[in-house]
Amino acid sequence: MTFLGLAAGPAWCAESTARSLVAQSIANYENDWKAVLDYTYIERDVAKESSEKVELYQVTVVDGTPYNRLIARDGHPLDTEESRRQAEKYQKVLDARDKETPEQRARRIRKYDNERAFLKEIPDAFDMKMLGDETVDGRPNCVIQLTPKEGYVPDSKYARIFPSIEGKLWIDQHDMRWTKAVAQVIDTISFGWILARIGPGAHITMTQEKVGEHWFPKKIEVEGMARILLVKNRTIDDTIWYENYKRLNRSPAATDARNR
Repeated sequence: MTFLGLAAGPAWCAESTARSLVAQSIANYENDWKAVLDYTYIERDVAKESSEKVELYQVTVVDGTPYNRLIARDGHPLDTEESRRQAEKYQKVLDARDKETPEQRARRIRKYDNERAFLKEIPDAFDMKMLGDETVDGRPNCVIQLTPKEGYVPDSKYARIFPSIEGKLWIDQHDMRWTKAVAQVIDTISFGWILARIGPGAHITMTQEKVGEHWFPKKIEVEGMARILLVKNRTIDDTIWYENYKRLNRSPAATDARNR
């Protein structure tokens, strides 16, 4: 990443409004999220506790939503018994989806779609400040500061974290996509009733890369301190890598079936 000096940003960033850029980038993110259903890819989960643990997943779409199939652990292929268990799990998913009613299928896909619907609340959840421009991987980006907006009331479940975080967005000027998003926890975030709490100071960073005409996740990093079941403190140092995107050959009929 090459820093050009935020105060010397181009007129393009200065003349654009932060809110309009963020709103457009969210709409594009939504389109890319739908497009990734036409791809298979590898997800590599790296968790660092007392020692590093790595799990490798092959992600494929099964009748409208992604399925993560474990294929390797700590740099080694699964043993025969684990491979058998994973194959059985995958077959159960296939069998279950074959038996779904149209209503059940629509509900499953709607649940998947709703997992990111909270992003649409970002323009209302934050006060935004245009910081200028920065070059990332040779491409000009606008940099926008996000600060929780006083009085904001979340509409959706996942948007409840917004009053507890502040962050920055790097938006590619040509494609209007997020190159990078960084969030810092400024107040404790709770997940579930008593499942976990992430304390102030934790950082979440997401970077994306251009794949063909779309932008897909490249890496997500989470660092901080969590309290599990309100009893056990745990340092979080987890990274998820997304690699080897490959477009699937889908028939028009398959695409139409997704949109029914």
